[in-house]
Amino acid sequence: MNQNDEVLLPFERRCATALEELRHAPELDTTEARLGATAKNLDDPATVFESLAEDEELPLDATFRQYFFRFNDVKASWRSSRPGSELVGEFHLTHLYRSIFENHMDDTWEGDSDWERELYRDLRIFDDTPSTGTGRMAALRATPGSVDPEIWYFDMRRGVTRMEIGYGPYLDNLLVTKGTIGWQYLYCEVDLGDPSVRALSEGLKEMLDVLPQLFPHYDYSHLIARLEARL
Repeated sequence: MNQNDEVLLPFERRCATALEELRHAPELDTTEARLGATAKNLDDPATVFESLAEDEELPLDATFRQYFFRFNDVKASWRSSRPGSELVGEFHLTHLYRSIFENHMDDTWEGDSDWERELYRDLRIFDDTPSTGTGRMAALRATPGSVDPEIWYFDMRRGVTRMEIGYGPYLDNLLVTKGTIGWQYLYCEVDLGDPSVRALSEGLKEMLDVLPQLFPHYDYSHLIARLEARL
């Protein structure tokens, strides 16, 4: 499907715009920015959400429909071309149905404790970083009856933590940050002033210095405030 196609759904159009912005951004080397193929038999929102409710006991809130996309995936990876910069970004969004039915966290990570193992059995990965191989991923907690599942963020260096936002706001922020590695920590309970996470905090500072210059039509004030509150 052409990203300029007039039949794009609202969130698909937003994704297409973000990918186009990455392709043309100065000072960013974008190695991939694409919409995947349309998911066969999974392109009807009504059918998808009905199946999730009946087969997985996930009667998801109507707001999820605002973020529905029909592609198997939406993917981008990039890095800053500024001398000395370590700024890197990647996102790999998977179709909601495929995330829940196929991307079980415990198929990838078993967990080191009974608590983790129980949690991982519930988690369904919808965003990960296969190209950069950073071992970071975001997942829905698919507990039966949930209308607004928890979002958990996994980092193989720091473990798993619950995020303070839901699925829709996660995707909103993903498009604003362009998937800068570690942006999710702005919505986690973490002390970014701790010396042990200095590289992470410095990367977030650079993100919030560079991206507002490259993409001035986006509002970064809420992210700046969250960073300042965690330093």
